[in-house]
Amino acid sequence: MIKKHIRSNTLHGSLMRLNKAHRKMAGHKFKEVNLTEGKPKLLDFLVNNSGCSQRELAKYCKIEPATATSILSGMEKEELIYRERNPNDKRILNVFLTEKGIKAQKEVERVFLELDEICFEGFTEEEKSETINILNRLYDNLAKKREQYKCNEK
Repeated sequence: MIKKHIRSNTLHGSLMRLNKAHRKMAGHKFKEVNLTEGKPKLLDFLVNNSGCSQRELAKYCKIEPATATSILSGMEKEELIYRERNPNDKRILNVFLTEKGIKAQKEVERVFLELDEICFEGFTEEEKSETINILNRLYDNLAKKREQYKCNEK
């Protein structure tokens, strides 16, 4: 007999299933508004960090600079962002959201709020808060051990 879910009664198994389901649904919802993978994260960062450099964007979004350049090129063609040379250092490109980019980021926000509502259906406000706090504590516990295991986040 084949088991459907491996490790379904463990933290690892539960997180993997949740992550996969969340990513699939988010991907589907983002496709509906013409946003491909990578763009939502950059839009979220740029809405609060307009004018940042591409290097800063890559660092804080935890992606390779070449990956950021590739995604940003597509976003520029779609008129979601524009880039300008830094007046103090011509080697640096600063990235800005356009009006269309700001609207796209609002769609990102809407999609994630909708996913939260779906995930937390049937939860009380206290349970929602407790779940988020527990997940953050789990992350903090792993973050403390990263250096020991030499697996720092990119």
